[in-house]
Amino acid sequence: MAMNWNNLVLSVLVAALVAACGGGGGNASTPTYDVSSDATFGSGTSGNTGGSGSTSSGSTTTTTNVSSNAAGSVILSLTSNQISASQPTTVTAVVKDAAGLPVAGALIQFSLSGTGATALAGLAPESALTDASGQAATTLTPLSGATTGAAYVNASADTAAGTLTARKAFSVSATNVSLSGVSLSPSSINGYNTASINITVAGASSTTPVTVNVSSTCATTGKAAISPTSLTLTGSSGSVTYQDKGCGSATGSGSATDRVSVQIVGTTQQRYADLTVAAPVTQGIQYVSVDNPTICLVGTGCPSVANVVFKVVDQTGAAQQGVLVDFSLSNSAATLGSTSGVTASDGQVSVAVASKSTPTPIRVAALVHGTSLQTVSNTLTISGGLPVAGVDNSHNGISFAPTKYGLNGNMDGDFAVLSLHLTDRYGAPAVNGTVVNLVSDGGTVVPAYCVTTDGACNVKLVVTNPRPLNGRVHVVAYANGQEYFVDTDGDGIHDNGESYDDVAAAVCLDKNENDSCDATEFIVGDINAPDAGNGAWDSGGSAFARLQRTFFFTRTAYAPRLYAASGGVCTDNLATNTDLTVAMGGAARASIQFCVRDANTNADADYGGNPIAAGSTIVGALTMANAEVTVGNSPVPSVLSGPTIHTLTVKNTSTTTPQPALASGTADLTFNMDGNSFTLRNVVTITP
Repeated sequence: MAMNWNNLVLSVLVAALVAACGGGGGNASTPTYDVSSDATFGSGTSGNTGGSGSTSSGSTTTTTNVSSNAAGSVILSLTSNQISASQPTTVTAVVKDAAGLPVAGALIQFSLSGTGATALAGLAPESALTDASGQAATTLTPLSGATTGAAYVNASADTAAGTLTARKAFSVSATNVSLSGVSLSPSSINGYNTASINITVAGASSTTPVTVNVSSTCATTGKAAISPTSLTLTGSSGSVTYQDKGCGSATGSGSATDRVSVQIVGTTQQRYADLTVAAPVTQGIQYVSVDNPTICLVGTGCPSVANVVFKVVDQTGAAQQGVLVDFSLSNSAATLGSTSGVTASDGQVSVAVASKSTPTPIRVAALVHGTSLQTVSNTLTISGGLPVAGVDNSHNGISFAPTKYGLNGNMDGDFAVLSLHLTDRYGAPAVNGTVVNLVSDGGTVVPAYCVTTDGACNVKLVVTNPRPLNGRVHVVAYANGQEYFVDTDGDGIHDNGESYDDVAAAVCLDKNENDSCDATEFIVGDINAPDAGNGAWDSGGSAFARLQRTFFFTRTAYAPRLYAASGGVCTDNLATNTDLTVAMGGAARASIQFCVRDANTNADADYGGNPIAAGSTIVGALTMANAEVTVGNSPVPSVLSGPTIHTLTVKNTSTTTPQPALASGTADLTFNMDGNSFTLRNVVTITP
């Protein structure tokens, strides 16, 4: 009974379908539906062909669905159902499965049907695969010379479930448009000038406009501009403007031929015209840059080559490619990598400059070949040799500039800044990046090396342990350099026979200050001959420029000691008040000298004692009226090499006339040393 009911329903559906199609025969397993608007067609894959349809006019898609076992659907649409030479149309087919989901990778075959369809229009491409959204497209274009008419465009989709087809009607109008000609006015222009591109067509009108696209070889590379690039014609002619932007210089020759192309949109109709464009006139050459404005003398271990860049421009300031430029130097202290070069697309050309052995400012001259257009480089200097090593300070290229020599040896953290300066044999700063090492036998050098910039660098000597018993701390600084020599011929090179300083082959820290390198003082170099040279001139960093300085970790926790001075020299005579006597002799002013050592007696025997800390002050006070006392060389200077000598002056300040002689008296001396103060009472005697 159930089967009979199903058969009955199926018979009703078939009857309805036949009625909807207007009856008639056909293949019952692959029915096709023709509609006048966008349509969706499905074909079943079994003998059951029942279905239902719905249609609408205008831009609304008409869809016809098959029974539930249908293969799916294909929807066909056109951007416009009326096409012309100026308005082709895009045909799009959308394939979906029975569930309404997009079908990707389906093969779509596009075709035309109807009376004279193949004479009206063409399709490109004629087949395509659907994308992820189930779409495939083609372009429908009227054929050249086609008359007005109408036809169908068809889409047939092969899917795994079966074949789906659809079609859509279209009409063709004004397809008898032709491109009559293209001309240039003028046909030859100078650089950066303009020309007119004149276009003539046949068959265009206000009701059937024709659009043409205009391009050129140079315009596609930015060497020319066409304005506008698309032109819609409603009459027989029109024109656009060509503006040169350096097309003539693109080939590096005197001129260029630029091919201008004009094509009717949507057709294969295309015509060409050749425009001769002269190269822009070279107007000038400019200095641009140098990558290393200061290069070092050759063989010093730092960059000795610089690249100098020039630019050639035309009358508008635009870059000129392919121009030959000649190079030369202002002097022979360097060499050129080449004597000429050709400008690149940016108008630039560069040349390498390599130093020799002489420091000097140098310029590169750049000349546009065959012209008088010339310029010179700027800010290029050859400098920066190795530090010079000499046997004494008259030839040595390394020096100290400490903020002080006498430090507070009783205070951890007191320090002196050591400014090091290195000079090459020409008196110029040693090459940037020269490493200076420092070694000491007391305190801490922070850091233990420094790297020069403009020939200088800084470190600190900090008061810490170890503290030598005699309070004398030695610091030696050294750097790789070249030995001093007398350049008799001025070529910057040491030649045989030219005298030189054969400096010691080793660097030592001379702790006992005997000017000799003892076994326990060796740091670096030739241990076999530490105090002698090697008998040959050393260059290329094989010699050591070195300098040693002595600093004092002074004792500030104890009172200093006074010594007699004679002729501006300290003696070993410990001074008493009888030794320090100021005899006025009736004069208004009288002076004596005395010497000051710190409390460290360990330095007395070998070195004559140590000074008190730099910056310490000495103040005198009198026990008598009508007099004042001053002490010279106070504060104690930062630059010192041993005990300091001071002048004590007593002045009669009485205003009575005639001035009476001073009475006898004494003077006290107070020493202020980094927060510690000591007063020595009655250490100076004043007599009338």
